[in-house]
Amino acid sequence: MLPEITQLLKLQERDQRIRALQKELKDIPKNEAMAKMQLAGDQAAVEAASMRAKETEVKIKSVELDIATRQNSIKRLHDQQFETRKNDEFQALGHEIKRYETDVHALEDTELEHMEVLEGAKAVLKEAQAKLAITQGRVNEDLKSLAIRAEGVKARLAAEEAERSALATPVETPVLDLYNRLFTKKGDSAVVALLNGICAGCHMKVVMGTIQQLRSGETLTQCESCGRILYLVE
Repeated sequence: MLPEITQLLKLQERDQRIRALQKELKDIPKNEAMAKMQLAGDQAAVEAASMRAKETEVKIKSVELDIATRQNSIKRLHDQQFETRKNDEFQALGHEIKRYETDVHALEDTELEHMEVLEGAKAVLKEAQAKLAITQGRVNEDLKSLAIRAEGVKARLAAEEAERSALATPVETPVLDLYNRLFTKKGDSAVVALLNGICAGCHMKVVMGTIQQLRSGETLTQCESCGRILYLVE
């Protein structure tokens, strides 16, 4: 096997590790986003329960204002009754008072209904908040683990890149340029074995001239189908 092949195989091993680490590092933000997405459903549940509680509180305040308005009207009508000396006017005011009192009773019933709804909404909100807190804790742990993992991957990547640089230094420039172009273009490997006349990169059978050139061991040999650099396994 040519010395250049041995050098390139070592370099390729590093490049494959570097590529895997780069992919792992690139995937971490996606994993972080997926972890955060776990909160979406629980957050929506909390927001919906909170909104229901607030809407019910607004309804209760509105009913309370209506009750207060009618109670003021009742007090005013009682004062008018006290001041009037006409029997028919006194009775008419009494009818108005009774009508307002009926309204107040109905509003008080409505207020009680709203208060029951509010109690239920607050219970649902409390449950949703508790569930969100549990999910948030789990997500925080996941994010912490991903952050630690990212730092580890960065450190390993830096070490691999340093080793890669050291391995690439003694390789002749034309050979290194060819290898770099192939590795970038093929995406998996630039140097592959030729076994039983088959290229391990493209799985195509090479011509006899390629095999003979490999056996001579005088120069780098490329697969005529995919262009990858070949080494012979017999």
